[in-house]
Amino acid sequence: MRGILLFLALLFLLPLVQSSLTSQAQALLHWKSTLQTQQPLSSWNLHAHPCNWTGVTCRDTNKRRQVITKIHLSHKGLVGKLDALNFSALPSIRIFNISHNKLSGVIPPSICLFSKLTYLGLQDNVFSGLIPASIGNLTNIIFLYLLGNNLSGPIPPQIGELTNLTHLALSQNLLSGEVPTHFGNLTNLLTLSLSDNNLSGPMPPEIGKLAHLIDLDLSSNYLIGEIPTNLANLTNLVFLYLFDNILSGPIPIEICELAHLTNLGLEENYLSGEIPTNLENLTNLAHLLLWSNKLSGSIPPEIGKLRYLRVLELSFNFLTGEIPTNLENLTNLVLLALEDNLSGSIPLEIGKLRKLQVLDLTENILSGEIPTNLANLTNLEILYLDGNHISGSIPPEIGKLTNVTTLGLSKNIFSGEIPSAIGNLSNLGIVDISSNYLSGVIPAELGRLKALIGLNLSHNNFNGGVPKELGMLHTLINLDISSNNLTSVPEELGNCVNLQLLNLGSNNLVGKIPSHFGNLVFLLDLLDLSSNFLTGEIPLTLAHLTMLQTLNLSHNNLIGQIPSSLGDMLSLSTMDLSYNQLEGIVPNIKVFHNAPEQWFIHNKNLCGAIQGLPSCDGYVNDTNGSTKQRMVMLIATLTCCAALLTSFLLWLLYLLYSKKRKGKPEHIGNPSRGEIFSVWNFDGRDAYEEIIRATENFDEKYCIGSGGYARVYKAILAPDNLTVAVKKIQLEGSETSLDAEAFHREISSITQIRHRNIAKLYGYCSSPQNKFLVYKYYEKRDLNNILNSEEAKELDWAKRMVILRDVAFALLHLHNDCYPPIVHRDVTSKNILVDSEFTACISDFGTAKFLKPESSNWSMLAGTCGYIAPELAYTMRMTEKCDVYSFGVIMLELLMGKHPGDIINLSVSDEEEIILLDILDQRIEPPKGEVINEILKVIQIAYECLNNNPAFRPTMQEVVNRI
Repeated sequence: MRGILLFLALLFLLPLVQSSLTSQAQALLHWKSTLQTQQPLSSWNLHAHPCNWTGVTCRDTNKRRQVITKIHLSHKGLVGKLDALNFSALPSIRIFNISHNKLSGVIPPSICLFSKLTYLGLQDNVFSGLIPASIGNLTNIIFLYLLGNNLSGPIPPQIGELTNLTHLALSQNLLSGEVPTHFGNLTNLLTLSLSDNNLSGPMPPEIGKLAHLIDLDLSSNYLIGEIPTNLANLTNLVFLYLFDNILSGPIPIEICELAHLTNLGLEENYLSGEIPTNLENLTNLAHLLLWSNKLSGSIPPEIGKLRYLRVLELSFNFLTGEIPTNLENLTNLVLLALEDNLSGSIPLEIGKLRKLQVLDLTENILSGEIPTNLANLTNLEILYLDGNHISGSIPPEIGKLTNVTTLGLSKNIFSGEIPSAIGNLSNLGIVDISSNYLSGVIPAELGRLKALIGLNLSHNNFNGGVPKELGMLHTLINLDISSNNLTSVPEELGNCVNLQLLNLGSNNLVGKIPSHFGNLVFLLDLLDLSSNFLTGEIPLTLAHLTMLQTLNLSHNNLIGQIPSSLGDMLSLSTMDLSYNQLEGIVPNIKVFHNAPEQWFIHNKNLCGAIQGLPSCDGYVNDTNGSTKQRMVMLIATLTCCAALLTSFLLWLLYLLYSKKRKGKPEHIGNPSRGEIFSVWNFDGRDAYEEIIRATENFDEKYCIGSGGYARVYKAILAPDNLTVAVKKIQLEGSETSLDAEAFHREISSITQIRHRNIAKLYGYCSSPQNKFLVYKYYEKRDLNNILNSEEAKELDWAKRMVILRDVAFALLHLHNDCYPPIVHRDVTSKNILVDSEFTACISDFGTAKFLKPESSNWSMLAGTCGYIAPELAYTMRMTEKCDVYSFGVIMLELLMGKHPGDIINLSVSDEEEIILLDILDQRIEPPKGEVINEILKVIQIAYECLNNNPAFRPTMQEVVNRI
């Protein structure tokens, strides 16, 4: 009888148990229904047991009842809000992790109903608004991660009541106000990260009470005042990051009592005084970063006792004296940077730093010679000695530095010859030995540097000929050997088919311009052969250089006529032909439209429609009066007359036509026209109406994309059926609106850029009714579209490497070749366009900024979440390194086939490389053989680009050297 009663009791309780779990499941299903992305939660349905749902974990409270205790949904691509979740229905939740998604809106105050919560992970979403004060009711919480969102306002002091907290991360938000003094109550804290916010005021001394703290990161804020001396109480501290603030005063000597400290980052502040000598007490220190402060005095020799030191960065201070000789004891040193400080000579002892990979002594007042035992630094990859007073010859022992990729010896007083042993540096990508007193011949051994991208030997005293072996350097992009005494240039140089800049000006070159230079079809920036003794005619093959922007052939002895075929050089903006023996008619080609007289002065007998030149009426060649040439002149004259007559008739038609049309758009600009745009040269209104016709007044069926301030339409234009992409600006408000600013910024940026990997702008319309830009149409559309479709299978590893290089070359051009430099600020896969040949171009310059040399270059927030560099998103300090960070994301995205998410925050070690290969895009064949090594190298570079400290990111020049 008792057994029957027990059975009936269990039977009665069963619906109640089931109802409890059901109510929890219903709360989750209701929240799922409000999300925009439900596919990742497809297992959340009534046909499956809730404890088997994706990311859901249950626990038995006893043998009869289950409750949901854990929800783990990180990296699921969830889009939506959190406020639709009924927190009260889930009272047993202990772990709630929805990190690395795209959830937005505010953090609901009702989250405090998770009263048993020990782990809250909301990081790397797009939550905004205030941190709710009710979060202080989560008294059981141990891990609180809110970093990487858009949270604003002050940090609620109630967080100081969460005395069980061991890990608190609020970094990478928009938080403001002061650091709460209540944090002094969090005596169990192991990590405190408040970096990359807008926090201000002094550092509260109460932080000195957090005796268990291991990691303290308050970097990239606006903290002021001195560093509290009671930080010495944090005896367990391993990582201390206070960089990129407004801290002042001396470095407290008490910090030197933190015996466990491995990383000390105080750079980019206003710290003054001398470097404490008792730094030697920090016996575990691996990274010492004090650069960009106002420190004075000499480098204390006690630093030489830090035997585990790997990175020493003291650049950009007011340090004086010589480099201490006892740095030789730093046998683990990998990076030594002492720019812009010191005098004296390079101590011999530096040659004992066998693990050194980067040695940067740029812009000091160092004198003497390069120590020969520098050759012992066999792990050295980057050597910068530019801008000093170093003399003597370049030691041949430098040929032993076989791992060096970048060699900078410019702006010194080196003499003698370049040692032939430089040909042993097989990994060398950049060589800059310009502005010295080097002489002799350029060694042919340079032709063995198969990885060489940039070679600058300008402003020296080299003689003889340019070695033909340089023609073997197919990787070469920039070659500058100007301002020497060279006498001949070989045709083999025309084999350097990847050259973008070639400067041989201001030498003693004789003979003809090699016709093989027409093979250099990728020349973009400059071909300078000026100030030489070149003779003969201008080769017709130069017309093949359709991407070239600047051609300088001035100050030579060139003869003959200017070839009209140079009109094929569509990108040419400057052509200087002055001080030669040229004669005949200046052809009517695009580059000469509105050309200044200075391009043609001091020639033999030039004429044409150039202001300052004589008319060609009755022109007769002085050297030959043959009937044939007179006929040529006659035909040319008749052609000119016909053209004038045609222009006059068109003008009359225009006057008649314009009277019938009112209120049309004001103008269409065409900084770089395609073929169809030639019919628009007479009246921009025709262009406007053709675009309106082709898009049916911007009907939605022609829309192929949209962004923050514009929509993009596909248009096929008559009469040549040219397909273009029309980017129509969404006009809201007046000309002073942000949209109008972005429109004008994009025009001002892209009209100054000509590069094969920058989206080609055909023209633009600016009128009160409409504003749009007309771009070349890219068949594959954007990279994001490819990676998220079946087309990704067409992108094998070779094509992906080409796209990476294309984007890298474009950014390098923006940063290094534009003046002032341009920072794109929104390098994303959606802004990388791909044509049918899988050539990639960067587009969308609506957020681009010019870097002004005399400006702090602070900027409002711009860019796309997931690609924004930390310092641009939260400190508003803009540099080229912001684009480098975004490029690092792109590199991983191309390899993985999707946005990398939190993998961005990993670090790459030798042990992790094989694991990282598992994250590669599985839709294509796995890499094999040498491709694996290439991909591992790209992953390594990507993580260097993603370094949170911009100082440790490579420049785009360094990236291009390595990929």
